[in-house]
Amino acid sequence: MKPAVQGGTLNVLSEADVERIHSASISLLANYGVFSESDLILELFSRSDADVDRDARRIRIPAGMVTEALKTAPSSFTFFGRDAQYDLQIEQGPIYFGAGGSSEPFFWDYNLGKPRSPTKADMVACTRVGQAARHIDFVMALCSAGDFPSETVFLHEYDALIRNTQKPILYSCPDHWHTRTFIEMAAVACGGETEFRQRPPIMFFNTGISPLRIGPFSEGMVDAIEWGVPVMITLGPMMGATSPATLAGTLVQINAEALFGIVLSQVIQPGAKVVYGPHVAVMDMSTAQCTYGSAEQHLGRSAVAQMGRFYNLPTFGLGGGVEAKLPDAEASAQAMMGLFANAMSGLTLTQCLGTLASGLYGSPEMLLICDEMVHMLKRYMGGILVTDETLALDVIQEVGHTGNYLTHDHTAQWFRKELFFPVLFRRQSIDAWLESGARPVVDAAHERVEQILAKTGPAALPQGADAELERILSQGVQMLEKHTTPA
Repeated sequence: MKPAVQGGTLNVLSEADVERIHSASISLLANYGVFSESDLILELFSRSDADVDRDARRIRIPAGMVTEALKTAPSSFTFFGRDAQYDLQIEQGPIYFGAGGSSEPFFWDYNLGKPRSPTKADMVACTRVGQAARHIDFVMALCSAGDFPSETVFLHEYDALIRNTQKPILYSCPDHWHTRTFIEMAAVACGGETEFRQRPPIMFFNTGISPLRIGPFSEGMVDAIEWGVPVMITLGPMMGATSPATLAGTLVQINAEALFGIVLSQVIQPGAKVVYGPHVAVMDMSTAQCTYGSAEQHLGRSAVAQMGRFYNLPTFGLGGGVEAKLPDAEASAQAMMGLFANAMSGLTLTQCLGTLASGLYGSPEMLLICDEMVHMLKRYMGGILVTDETLALDVIQEVGHTGNYLTHDHTAQWFRKELFFPVLFRRQSIDAWLESGARPVVDAAHERVEQILAKTGPAALPQGADAELERILSQGVQMLEKHTTPA
């Protein structure tokens, strides 16, 4: 199990505010409901106590169903890595940070100084950097396998992730067939079905459709839950576009949508492992683009963390992602604001470390800069240890008026535990900095990326898994290229 620091419990809502948002969301689910584009989801709810109008494709959820779902959804579970040293205990309290997000359509190329179309080799490299980064706890995508056709790109992305990290993987699947294929590939990497069911090292990233819709994309929840794979319940509306232009109204809507997904998970199987993860995205009214670094977005995520505490469920959200187009001072300011707000609020899983341009592309250099930020945050969130030994009253009196602490045994015993030592950020004199080339931090980050990639290869696989993964990939690609609709 990977050690974790404890997040904060910053409250941006009063208890009365939380109750009002919850009550409004319950009312919305019971009286208005959610439109389902999926026949399967309509059928699943028709076997429950929900009010299902098949003609209108409307599903209304009574308050009692929400209450029961929140009782059966576990408040704690393990998000496994293929290597047990990377296991994460997912519950209220511990906080973790993840590389990347959904499959980004571009890649920031350090040598070009601008974004370009990504390749599978880029995704492999980014995944290896995520594996090597000490403070990155789980892995998503910093770019897509963009040199492959759109119909087969998911398969190549699964292949790139599974082969190149032993940390927990959080990723999406567009339908049943892709979900089953992702699970099949991950099971091979684990050594077989039995081993996978005992320790599934993936989490299914499930996204609803705002406002108040659910589509076939979410049908993969059935396969994930059947195999014991945890499910992320997340929504991505843009405030002022697909949710109200007020934070309170957006919180009501996304909370209702997230609760709908949690109820669905428990309809599929009571006790299914879920994470409460609605996004509070914002549309910039001057550009119509999605913001990633806005103050109201950070505030909204703090509210999501607080609602998660109210439901006693683990939480998830964006935090390391930025609007800045380069891994520069602007990007660092936006990333640290998001990471710090999430840490202080106790958000369980923070994603998008290393992503730029509102999620349009990622940068391994930015990922390592964010890794150093998390390093700093973990020291801050570790707090101050106050004991007789750390108060050091006897040492202070012993050193007295004329001594110093540099050669004292107490200093030798404690300085490595108490002081923060940067890895990427540099503490040089001005002269030393000038002599070393006066480089910006992104140059140091790139040098570190190159060092990682020079000595890092694929993650270890069980005997025979390499050939089996290649078989599954080739078979799946051939099926999709023949325009066969997978069942």
